[in-house]
Amino acid sequence: MIASLTSFERDLLRTLTRRVCILTLSQIASGWWPAIRRLQGVRQQLRRLEVAGLVEVDCINAHPLLAVDRPLFAWQPGQPDPNVEVISRATRERWNLPSVPTWVCVALPRAANLFGSTACGLPKMEQRDHDLRLSAVYLHYRKQHPPQARRWVGEHARPKAGYRIKDPDAFLVDSHGRITRLIESAGRYGPQYIERFHDHCVEYDLPYELW
Repeated sequence: MIASLTSFERDLLRTLTRRVCILTLSQIASGWWPAIRRLQGVRQQLRRLEVAGLVEVDCINAHPLLAVDRPLFAWQPGQPDPNVEVISRATRERWNLPSVPTWVCVALPRAANLFGSTACGLPKMEQRDHDLRLSAVYLHYRKQHPPQARRWVGEHARPKAGYRIKDPDAFLVDSHGRITRLIESAGRYGPQYIERFHDHCVEYDLPYELW
């Protein structure tokens, strides 16, 4: 089965293990099979991967996906510090619609092992909106900035930073594996968390984007 995977299937599995950890079926249609208009058609495309024990499709309750056009805040070394209160308020106020049933796809342990990742299974309930936001940002990169999207590495594809240390959601790396930018889905972050994240990036001279 592994040897017979199509290039689309390999790319999708790589995305679900090494880029992000969850995708809606609508996102999969948009990014991999745009000619398919109905979610049932996406399910049929995923059936081979399900039967092979590589992915799982579930229906969860999730906030409708937010529009993705530009980061809430972007920073590079030498630039002014963020106004964490303003950013935190923006992260909380945007989640203002009720959750709706949403079909999603996640990798299973077999796929994670094949692609060298720890991403498998559904994220914790409180993490799902955050993770789907990150997936939307990744798809934005795929469409608008393809070369940078190819340099995107999700947190599940890198060694953990340390005990009780929150890893950034994603990294853009150069050809030598050096980090050139951090990508963070800001979820509903409070000002103290944003300030700690910023201070970490200042300490290590790491440019970042908060989405």
